[in-house]
Amino acid sequence: MIVICLEGCHGVGKSALVKAFQSAGLRVLDEAFIEQPEYALHPQTLIMETVWLSNWFMRLLKMASETADHEQAIFIADRSPYSAEYYAAHGALLGPVIKQQITELKVKNIHIYTVLVEVEREELWRRINSRLEREPFRRKYNEHSREWMEKTLSWYLGHEWDFRVQNTEWPVATTRGSLLQMLVTFARDHDVKCWERAGLFAMQKKITESA
Repeated sequence: MIVICLEGCHGVGKSALVKAFQSAGLRVLDEAFIEQPEYALHPQTLIMETVWLSNWFMRLLKMASETADHEQAIFIADRSPYSAEYYAAHGALLGPVIKQQITELKVKNIHIYTVLVEVEREELWRRINSRLEREPFRRKYNEHSREWMEKTLSWYLGHEWDFRVQNTEWPVATTRGSLLQMLVTFARDHDVKCWERAGLFAMQKKITESA
């Protein structure tokens, strides 16, 4: 089972890419695929983010057990567990835990790859403001703040990711194709297991045929 997690600052186009993959017939995990229970604590406290992380990983294990061909299954996810590291209070404590959890899942042939979606700084700010006009409710997440964008962008750029892909000027289809080629090349160059290579090539073929 391969889970490709698209990461990045708000406004870089993660959701658009996820929708493009979904339209090609691939299985996706959006930000809401794990519903967070409501308690007295703020959802971004360390306790609640830890609960969310546990549910995220347990959901993957459940999906693997319910999917007959789970070793060939490929899912595209909107964000990865590492987002909790940034957004949670005291989130730095979560980084090593998340890394170890991802490592342990490999024993069950569940492989999680993170991909940073990048957009040039000024273009990103333009997109964020354009989206705020359409979705003003996002102001409650502080998305109208340039300072918040800069802080968030700096964190994502400074974090370690498996892959990086540019989404500044390219249309979604081109970025999607670039991402797939990157994954296929990685699988070939790093001698990834045969079933993973087969899954990635099948994914690339499906996307190409749907373009």
